[in-house]
Amino acid sequence: MLNIVQFAAFELIQSDARFLYTLVDMQKNAKNLKSNYVLMCQPYIGIFADGAEQWCRKMNFDAPKFNEIEKKYYTELRGGHKLFEKSYIEYKALLLKKFYESNDYFYKLASDNQKRSSNYYNVGADLINGIFCGNTITFAMYNPAINFENPNLGCLIREFSIVAGKLANFFIGSNPSPYSYDNINNYVRYEDYHFYKNCPIKIKNSLGFVLFSILCSINYITQFIEKTFFEEIPQKFKFAYLQYYYLCDFIEELNRENDTKFCLNKSLKNRNFRNCIAHYGLGQFLTDDDVDIDDVLKGLTCKAFNMDYYSTKNILYTYLNDLSTEISNFIF
Repeated sequence: MLNIVQFAAFELIQSDARFLYTLVDMQKNAKNLKSNYVLMCQPYIGIFADGAEQWCRKMNFDAPKFNEIEKKYYTELRGGHKLFEKSYIEYKALLLKKFYESNDYFYKLASDNQKRSSNYYNVGADLINGIFCGNTITFAMYNPAINFENPNLGCLIREFSIVAGKLANFFIGSNPSPYSYDNINNYVRYEDYHFYKNCPIKIKNSLGFVLFSILCSINYITQFIEKTFFEEIPQKFKFAYLQYYYLCDFIEELNRENDTKFCLNKSLKNRNFRNCIAHYGLGQFLTDDDVDIDDVLKGLTCKAFNMDYYSTKNILYTYLNDLSTEISNFIF
């Protein structure tokens, strides 16, 4: 028998499982989504799989369990949501490492004429209604299995995804319904570029690429997730907050290193709250009396910020969208 806090955690895990199922449904049925949008969601899939598997072990549930290889993969995959916890120098170095790996791979595939003129693609980008919301280099940073030279990469990721699918099935059953989503109005597509010769940004250096990556990470949530899903699902807040939490300090360091003046209000930065939504151990923060089972986040925002879910989300999205606008104005 679950207590009130445990039941709230169960419902949040169940919601993440349903979200994962919806991504699969979108891949099969959405006609307006012509991109690799699932790739930018990899760290959040990792958070679900790793967190749900650990939670089930602690609760002694007879749920699917990781083998050692899967455990290592999902531990590293969930770590992708903390990329902005790295120092600016470390993040830039990793970003450029993955970029040059991509460039070397596609350079080898290019014709002699393309090589001479640098007329080959080395970065792919996703756009929703013309707004950048993903790129292949950021995804390569997210996923520990990424190797541009591996011809079986897709199969490898698919094999690792089996256990996540089994975990999702454990929580939502064999006949789930997807969240409702827009498969008509929002047009999601991809474009390929050669950075830096033929690319959309005017700041054609490492700073420009770092800012482009930040922009894609923010817009994936505030534009793609927010506009694609009709329902007010926990993931709209959860994913946004995790990006916000680590960007707060990262943006300050970026400013110091580059003499820039980007602004991200830190008033919502709360480590205990972050720990709750990055894991499923709600009992470390909430008591039974704190739980609002009908609230989107089960009363977490009220406990942390003394505000209801919608008020807190509005402030959070304002902060992130303001930063996104600043970056867009700077690099385009």
